[in-house]
Amino acid sequence: MRVRCSHCGAKQIVDEQRFVNGRPSQITCWMCTRPIKLDPAAAGAVQPTVSIPGLVPEAKLTDLGLKALVHSETTSLTLPLDKTINLVVVSGLSQGTKCEFFQPLLTIGRAGGGADLEIDDPEVSRLHCAVEVRRDGVFLTDLRSTNGTYLSDVRVFGARLDEMSVFRIGSTSLQLTFISARESCRVD
Repeated sequence: MRVRCSHCGAKQIVDEQRFVNGRPSQITCWMCTRPIKLDPAAAGAVQPTVSIPGLVPEAKLTDLGLKALVHSETTSLTLPLDKTINLVVVSGLSQGTKCEFFQPLLTIGRAGGGADLEIDDPEVSRLHCAVEVRRDGVFLTDLRSTNGTYLSDVRVFGARLDEMSVFRIGSTSLQLTFISARESCRVD
């Protein structure tokens, strides 16, 4: 059965055994980590998975090009007007590199791999992960990387990021920072 998280909209595949004696159980969303109450009556109301013609399910995102998969989903995203969002490399060979978000979706990968933010780290995949700004938060998504994406030393495939969150790809740590519009315009 497939359900959608009522908080972030992420799709969940739930085993039918989660229903104990016909009663709904509770699971945790893989994306926002909030609890989802399962309702057997709503299970039939969930839309089936939509396939995109021409895309092979086993193909890697790097082979298909990330833009082909997310273009239609990101065209309506906008960055907040009252904040500047930055990613700062806090450890690793590219330490000190700072990247300001000018678009709502930022890909991160190895130097020379074609990502929006390129990291000098041989343990990082060409397109390793993406950070996406939505109206309800900032989300980190692993793009099927070889060595994984880690938040608080736990491998994640998708996670919600808060201000000052630090995540690791390869041997590089990155920190998400928010600066209010007033602070960025201040003259010292």
